[in-house]
Amino acid sequence: MKITKTLIDKYLSGKASTEEIAAVENALANNEFYWEDFMPETEWQAYEMDSDFKNQKEIKARIFKQIGQKNKDRFSWLKYAAIIFFIGIGAWLGLNQIDSPKYNTAYRSAKKVQPTPQEQTSNLYYINSGNTIQQIAVPDGSTIDLYPNSEVKFSSDFTTISAREIQLKGKAKFTVAKDKTKPFRVHTADLTTTALGTVFSVEEGGSAITKIKLYEGRIEVKSNQRPENKQTLNLQFQPNEEISIDRKLQQIIAETRVNTSQSSKRGSYLKTSGQLIFKNLPLQDVLHIISHNYGLKLSFEPKDIQDKYYSGTYKNTALAYVNMLADIQALHKITIHVQTE
Repeated sequence: MKITKTLIDKYLSGKASTEEIAAVENALANNEFYWEDFMPETEWQAYEMDSDFKNQKEIKARIFKQIGQKNKDRFSWLKYAAIIFFIGIGAWLGLNQIDSPKYNTAYRSAKKVQPTPQEQTSNLYYINSGNTIQQIAVPDGSTIDLYPNSEVKFSSDFTTISAREIQLKGKAKFTVAKDKTKPFRVHTADLTTTALGTVFSVEEGGSAITKIKLYEGRIEVKSNQRPENKQTLNLQFQPNEEISIDRKLQQIIAETRVNTSQSSKRGSYLKTSGQLIFKNLPLQDVLHIISHNYGLKLSFEPKDIQDKYYSGTYKNTALAYVNMLADIQALHKITIHVQTE
């Protein structure tokens, strides 16, 4: 976005959009323009802002005295202007106690948002409002690849807490530093993904579908809530396995597994509007999907499903599980008892 005099005026008057605010602040942090290019000191002296807090003139005079070092830090003009407008006298008095202001690192594709007064000051917030993936360093040595239009929140210090908790909105890929004493948990709207030392990605899409893929190590995926008439989701994954979950329905709609079958190294499940498709999926995963999606309690002998796989295509109906279980029992010559939860 091009930085113009009009955009600067909107920013100072509080009328800029979220995208425009991010553009101005990112441009400032990267020294892409200087305040004097858009508003000389004489114009700034006469500039009227829509703020009505007390002692405005006195504060403005004190600011001018302090920013006399503009040659050392030329873009401080806009920062102080924003402070006056958005924060007011209370925040200024706090800042005035600091010898020299410190600036947070900002990126072209992402901005770091400081916690609001209502939030804990020990949390760090990152929002990627750009078009490229932004890499973020986590205090424990882990890294986060934050995708565009996504955001994360986590503690600034993991040494005093028992687990590494990450809040995610959008999509991110995590490379986790190993620490068996402190699980690494990524929380989205309805799911929690836990890892000890691994590489995985979580994508919380706008269509109520959450996609999780494991690249290295081991992860565990759990539902944050137990839906009515359904079992709580609890899955473990190996490298190159992935799953897609409908957050609203709390149903598994797609799954890819790696197995030791001689006919194929990968098994999969896909739910569409008209069909349910199983392809060379381990039988234990097939039964877990049926149990979870249809709210059933299945009982069987564990030894009967070991090293067995299943493929089949069914119409997507409310009673599709009846035909599925009948086919599985006939094919593998096992007995499965069904109890509706």
